[in-house]
Amino acid sequence: MHTSQKGGTLLLAGSLILTLAACGADAESESSGGGGGSGDCVLTLGTLGPLTGPAADFGLSMEAATKFVAWEANQNGGLQVGDQTCTVEVSSYDTGYTSAGAATGATEFASQGIKFVVGPLGATELTGMKPVAARYDMLLDANGFGREALEEEYPLVFHLGPGPFVWSGPIIEEAKKHFDFETAKVIATNDESGDDIAIINEEKFAEAGIDVTRETYQRGTQDFAPIVARLMRGNPDVIDFASSPAVDAGTMMKQLRQAGYDGVFARLGGESTAEILRVAGEENVQDFFYYAPVDHDAEEIVALKPDFKEATGMEATGISLGWIPGARTLLESIEEAGTIDDTEAVAEVMRENDLSDPTLGQGVWTGEEQFGVNQEMSWPFFMGLIKDGAEPTFTELSAD
Repeated sequence: MHTSQKGGTLLLAGSLILTLAACGADAESESSGGGGGSGDCVLTLGTLGPLTGPAADFGLSMEAATKFVAWEANQNGGLQVGDQTCTVEVSSYDTGYTSAGAATGATEFASQGIKFVVGPLGATELTGMKPVAARYDMLLDANGFGREALEEEYPLVFHLGPGPFVWSGPIIEEAKKHFDFETAKVIATNDESGDDIAIINEEKFAEAGIDVTRETYQRGTQDFAPIVARLMRGNPDVIDFASSPAVDAGTMMKQLRQAGYDGVFARLGGESTAEILRVAGEENVQDFFYYAPVDHDAEEIVALKPDFKEATGMEATGISLGWIPGARTLLESIEEAGTIDDTEAVAEVMRENDLSDPTLGQGVWTGEEQFGVNQEMSWPFFMGLIKDGAEPTFTELSAD
């Protein structure tokens, strides 16, 4: 496994980068010599995102998705790229979940000849990385729920979706069937990764006829008591933690229950349910609805989980499972295009991919309505529901 260095420390983190590593151009020459076999070249899937701090659940989950996709490709004999058979490996970089960290990581990867990126995963990270990616003709298979995740000026950026613009409204409407609520507060960090998602959620609550207000806090906050006091004012029926880091959300949930709040919790942001439950304590969650990229009880998901654990050493999370089809799509497109260098050729092939995934089923291309760019890969989404502390259930929803 390859790693990137930051501050002298070997790091592993969260979003996926694909590059010809180790042999560089020599690998291509060796392959063209007709040797065949898995030793012809190495494609390194790198990870770029938060491994440490309150948002580390995102990074660890994405690193695990990266490891799994690499393992899966190698189990199938490697990638056939033109006349080369490529082994897939994994490399990582910790961004600290910041724009500057993502830009620095992208520059470092560019110096290593990286051409293909799956990630980053945060709106702030994506903002910092896009200009660097454009400078080096990188293809990004990114996430991040920001309002400008896709832009016409960055035609080599693809988006793994859908985002809250698509699923917040349907989830709120479905939740109203299970909980009686008329008022809500939305809470998220006061930066791009927080605001862009929280503002959309605020709009979707209002469209559903809910009296909603929005609160913000500083990323890196340690003392949540003043924030909890603000959230308690007016005793809202629902508190939505939007894109707040999982540790922050879990801490606020726990303290709200300790302060006597008995309303409903929501998480209409990146799926981090396992980590939120761990931090908050399951006994403090009770009534909770949230965005889920997968149904954990689905037969295909249940069948995949043992392989995921074998490949990564981790239990599969909603984030990691949701990233797998996007990473598979990129690898399929590289194979079909027959190149590890020409990002425009791979992008052209990728735009024509039918997005049929063996685990999550049939996806569709979206993005035109929100971004004006139809390069968002969308698979079915779900509302996760915990009611009266029972085991989670999942309801598949549609944007229609």
